[in-house]
Amino acid sequence: MNPRRQAAILQQSRTHRLTSNTDAYAFFNLLTGPKLFEQVESLLPDHRERLFPPTEALSIE
Repeated sequence: MNPRRQAAILQQSRTHRLTSNTDAYAFFNLLTGPKLFEQVESLLPDHRERLFPPTEALSIE
């Protein structure tokens, strides 16, 4: 088997295993954790910035 194909299959199986063992809350906490927060924030497009995030909008009423 082609070494690149073998590496791709290994990466896909590892990704599948990790994603099937992670729930949405754990993934959100990972993205907003101290290691990734700055990097994720810098990658968000400008049009996603909101005046009031959904959690604040719900608490206004």
